[in-house]
Amino acid sequence: MLTAVETSQHNSVNNSSQTDSSQAEARKQRVTITLPLALLERLRNAVYWTGHGPLARLIADALDDAVSDMEQANGQPFPQRLSPLKRGRPRTKSRASLPIAKIQSA
Repeated sequence: MLTAVETSQHNSVNNSSQTDSSQAEARKQRVTITLPLALLERLRNAVYWTGHGPLARLIADALDDAVSDMEQANGQPFPQRLSPLKRGRPRTKSRASLPIAKIQSA
């Protein structure tokens, strides 16, 4: 929960970023993800051979293109989330354990 001071600072940051879109685009946040090793190596090779710039820029550009494609397919940008995303990996139902046959001694 935010305190009154934190809330007012948070709101002032949000208001100023809404009025100046160039500042909003310049703001960044670190995100940790896990990628398949083969894909990561392909990304690194692409950066190396194309001189695209930092790996992070290639990933950001690719994600921007992917989200733009998703929004275009949706017909409009997606609305703002109603609640925060759940953190971590999605939990899957575990498989029912198979009964283990007991070995009877003869």
